[in-house]
Amino acid sequence: MIKLELPNYFFSKKTLPEVYVHYFISDAHSNKTKIQLNANLISFLLEGSKELYHENYSKAITNNEFVIAKSGNCLMSEKLSDNQKYVSLLFFFNDDFIKNFKRKYELFTDSNLQKKQAHKKFKVIEYDSFIKNFVISMEQLLNSNTKINEDFLKLKLEEILYYLIQEKGVEILNFFNTIPVQKHHIRLKNAVENNIFSKLTLEELAFLSHMSLSTFKREFNKIYGMSPSKWIQERRLEKSVQMLLIEKERPIDVYATIGYESLSSFTQSFKHKFGITPKQYQIQELNQ
Repeated sequence: MIKLELPNYFFSKKTLPEVYVHYFISDAHSNKTKIQLNANLISFLLEGSKELYHENYSKAITNNEFVIAKSGNCLMSEKLSDNQKYVSLLFFFNDDFIKNFKRKYELFTDSNLQKKQAHKKFKVIEYDSFIKNFVISMEQLLNSNTKINEDFLKLKLEEILYYLIQEKGVEILNFFNTIPVQKHHIRLKNAVENNIFSKLTLEELAFLSHMSLSTFKREFNKIYGMSPSKWIQERRLEKSVQMLLIEKERPIDVYATIGYESLSSFTQSFKHKFGITPKQYQIQELNQ
C-alpha cells in the first residue's frame, strides 16, 4: 500500500511554509492511499470524487463539496471523472497560521464547544457560488505565469476562512483547536468501531490508529479479548442478522453493506457460524 506525506510530497524544501498551495491533477485512480498529513488542509475538489477515512469518521465526497482536514493520518481513495481526470486545489497551512489569523482579526470562540469540535478530524462543506468563484480564480492564477509569494497566499486563505466564518459562524475555528494526543487504546477503539463496515484491512485500521500492524493486533487483543479478524467478523454477522430479519433485506443486498467483498465470502462466514446459508436462515426465522 502506498504511503504519502503531505504536503512534503509536493514540496522540495525541508522547511514547510505557513501556507502552501498545490494544484493537483491526476489521470490515475487510487485506492485507500495512506496519507500522513503534516499540516492542516482545505481540499477543493474540482473533478472526480474521493473517499476519506479517519479514525472516527468516513465520507464519500463529490465535486460539489470541499474538505477541511486536520493534520494526522487518514486513508484516501480518488476516483476519476467522466473525463478521466482527478483535479483538486489544495491549501496546506500550519497551526501557527490559525493562531495568527485569530489574533489578527480578534476572533474568539465559545470554549464550551471547543472540545467537541476539536475531536473531529475533517469537515465536508458544500460549494456555494462565492466559493466556486474563489476556486476558479485561484485555478486561473496558478495556471498563469504570475509569480505568487507566500504573503499573497496567506491573504487568499484568510479571505476564504473569513467568508466561512461569516457563513458558518466563528465556531468553525474550533475545528482547528489542538487537543492532547488521545491514549492509544481510545484511538484504536475509534478506528475500529467507526469503520467496522468500511472494508478496511487490518493494516489500514492499524495506520488510522497510528500503530504498526503487530502492535495493533496485540493491543486489540488486550482490549477485546480476541483477534481483530474474529471480533470484526462477529460484529458484521450480528449486523447481517438484523438486516435479514428486521429490515428483511436480501443477502445479495447485505454483504457489501456490512463490509464483505463478495456474496460468496459472506455466505461462507455466515454458514460457518449458523450452519445454514443467510437465505435459509432468513426463511427459517421469518416463518416461525
